[in-house]
Amino acid sequence: MTQGDSGFRDEFSRFVAASGRWRDTEPEALLARWSTFVDQCEQGYRGDAEDYFNDLTSRNSLERALAAEELQQFPELAGLRLEVEAVDERFRALINPDAFPRIPEETWWARGLVRAGRKRLVEDLRREYGVEVTEVG
Repeated sequence: MTQGDSGFRDEFSRFVAASGRWRDTEPEALLARWSTFVDQCEQGYRGDAEDYFNDLTSRNSLERALAAEELQQFPELAGLRLEVEAVDERFRALINPDAFPRIPEETWWARGLVRAGRKRLVEDLRREYGVEVTEVG
């Protein structure tokens, strides 16, 4: 995004902050948070289940913003959507898509769960949720 996008950036940040997010409210920061989370999952997520589900909130915030009526007027939203979709594609390849079948399919990132993670995540998911994922080194 460029400096000319400041109107979009400001409105996006206002919207995301108003929905309860207190950091990473700018589109670039929120996209970076989602992308970093996916990077970590590709390498074997090191945190525990609470960290994992907390990190998923970046995708929730992106979804709300992408669907927000008041942001549809900005052409920059289409570019952000394409970037989010590219990261989404990487994440979809990592998850069991129906790990939590009671969660609506529209929120596929929360309905699914990584197939593999580091020891801390694996043990926490087993203990807290009764879910088995593969442990990676």
